[in-house]
Amino acid sequence: MGAKITIDSSTLANKGLEVIEAKTLFNLSYDQIKVVVHPQSIIHSAVTFIDGNTIAQLGEPDMTVPIQYALDYPNKSPIKMKKDFNIFDYPELSFEKPDLEKFPALKLAFQAGISGHSMPAVFNSANEAAVALFLNEEISYLEISRIIEKEMESHTIIQNPQLEDILSIHSKLLNKLKTSRV
Repeated sequence: MGAKITIDSSTLANKGLEVIEAKTLFNLSYDQIKVVVHPQSIIHSAVTFIDGNTIAQLGEPDMTVPIQYALDYPNKSPIKMKKDFNIFDYPELSFEKPDLEKFPALKLAFQAGISGHSMPAVFNSANEAAVALFLNEEISYLEISRIIEKEMESHTIIQNPQLEDILSIHSKLLNKLKTSRV
């Protein structure tokens, strides 16, 4: 993983973006989506059916296969991993509910998704800018979520934003945060 993805994983901002994506792609309500902290990173997805049973996709903690699925859908091209997945290599799997006080970026992502319209773009752009500031050692780690929250609070929602609106939000936010820290 690169530095940005590593930070997004540690703040759970990446999970928040995945929640917004899942809601949008599969026309779900936010009540139907649950985030589970799984430290071993073996279970990549799980779906609970109406009968209460759950099916999960397990694999090595490597994004090659999920990315290949996305790029090649609906086909499934053969892919050779460095190591075949062996469930016996992982005798214990653990799961935790996310602590939204400890991971405020996840809470903010849910709020952005529920607000909808242009707010998810603000969440994403503010996160991108804040992580860049952190990686440049211009802010502390804890300031990442504070910046996202501040930008979300000051944003006036654009109903049904077009691509130009999203790009404008992104550009203005990146420039604002970059120049305010110089």
